[in-house]
Amino acid sequence: MTDRPEPPLWGTLIAAALRSAGISAREAARRADISEGRWRQISSGYQVVSPGVYARVRGPAATLAKMAAVAGVSADELRASGRADAAEALLRQQEAEAMLRHQEQRLPREEMLERVRAMDIDQARELLAAIVVQLGISLPESAADEPERRYGT
Repeated sequence: MTDRPEPPLWGTLIAAALRSAGISAREAARRADISEGRWRQISSGYQVVSPGVYARVRGPAATLAKMAAVAGVSADELRASGRADAAEALLRQQEAEAMLRHQEQRLPREEMLERVRAMDIDQARELLAAIVVQLGISLPESAADEPERRYGT
């Protein structure tokens, strides 16, 4: 094809989102972990094959989803621009990222519980005493002696 194609709707959408966010195509490509040239091909909808000769480019759904995430384009906007495949890929990417964040937050808690469960009675008492001090809790004298009476330790 010898006439430069018009950018696809999704390319125009991503370019507008980048402009409003103040992000350059170079920076956006870096964040999406793709080359700047590939970013420009997908967003413009073509690549130059030779001087004056253009070939249409329709980026893979997963790549377009990464681009949309960087630009701040939603799955609904991608779907409305004619790329339902990229919208679904974006939703899958967002779900995977949310699960990863949840696991990262959960891991230290689970690790801490395992360490507490592995403590012997003296270590557990020291931990509880440190917590009481940190929280500024003052226990009545009788409460401090209660575990010894209850468990005979």
